[in-house]
Amino acid sequence: MRALFLASLIATFSLQAQQAIQQFVLPNGLRVLHLEDHDRPLVRARLHVTVDPRDTPPGRQGLPRLLLRMLDQAETADLKSEDLARILDESGIQLTQAFDQGGLDWRMVARSRDQDRAMGLLADRLLRSVFLPSVLASQRVACWQEEEGTSAAPKERLKRLLLRDPSWRPTQKSLEAITLQDLLTYRTRVLRPDRAILILHGDLGLEQAKRLVLLSLGSWVVQQPSQGAADTPSLPAAEGPLTIPDSGMGLRIQAVANRPEDPSPEVAALLGLLVPGDPGLFPMRVELDDRRLLATLDSPGGNPGQQSMTLFLERLRVLRGHEFRQLDLDRARSAWLSRRSLESLYPETQMDSALAEALGRGVKDDRLKAVTPEVLNATLRAWLDPANLRIGVVGDPELLKVLVKR
Repeated sequence: MRALFLASLIATFSLQAQQAIQQFVLPNGLRVLHLEDHDRPLVRARLHVTVDPRDTPPGRQGLPRLLLRMLDQAETADLKSEDLARILDESGIQLTQAFDQGGLDWRMVARSRDQDRAMGLLADRLLRSVFLPSVLASQRVACWQEEEGTSAAPKERLKRLLLRDPSWRPTQKSLEAITLQDLLTYRTRVLRPDRAILILHGDLGLEQAKRLVLLSLGSWVVQQPSQGAADTPSLPAAEGPLTIPDSGMGLRIQAVANRPEDPSPEVAALLGLLVPGDPGLFPMRVELDDRRLLATLDSPGGNPGQQSMTLFLERLRVLRGHEFRQLDLDRARSAWLSRRSLESLYPETQMDSALAEALGRGVKDDRLKAVTPEVLNATLRAWLDPANLRIGVVGDPELLKVLVKR
């Protein structure tokens, strides 16, 4: 009886999640996904703008990150940056921004009574920001410090640097080369409504959502970028393992592998459940999501660095040759379906899934059922191809010298 009740509850949650998603498109091309939920007097918004490495001229790596920093510090026609920060704080409106290899992202949370004001402030930041030349120099420095992670602990710094794709990673030289005109051209090129997806979740109906988006972002139009700076040769990526000296803290070895182009979202989802729990990986730990795999091995101080590196590479080799069986696949598939059925309990997870679906990265039930062990294992081998790995080490400087020579 209890099992029957749980199955019914899961089915109810799944049905609610499916019924809640509605879509509409503004005349300017902005695509909007609406998830109605009146359980709490809150409205959440996530605006995702897709970016492409080809939007960045060679020698100008760092443009997306610097653009976000400039937008965060910019004034508008009516507000200085400190005024915007004060209004957000006084209103209890949360507005954050981020960049990863997929795009530029803004997230907003506000009480439903403040939704008009909150969306208006987001629109101000996107559409009516005024870049000040006097701010550019300081933001270049801040962007480089953020990239280097000099204020972070060495192990956290290693993880940050490895997770950033080399094709996007700025250098001090490329940041210094970015002019104000470069930023203005880049903003016009990438901040376009026809590249954007807006997800709304919370205490507002469909007609209310349409009015809210039209009033705040309806004036967002596609513009032709002005001519930017001339292209300069691309800066070569650094070769060899990334090393960060850290005396007396033992040794940490990490490797990152981006997902190959071919695997479906369903295969990545199943591997994300199967790989991290494999006991044969110990003492190495593995995290895997739909974008990348991160392997970590911590070795206490005093252990030979060469021995730890050999163990790390051996564990990766074993994982690459692992053969998952049909029983493993069935268990992972059941776990995935059970977890997804509870998405409606977590607004942020529900919004993330809606965005993945809109971007063509959503997991489909029929395709999930069609995955075979052969496809799963072939994908894992391709994912862990040695040529696809970026390795980094934190540890004693003398140990690092030995490892780099290897």
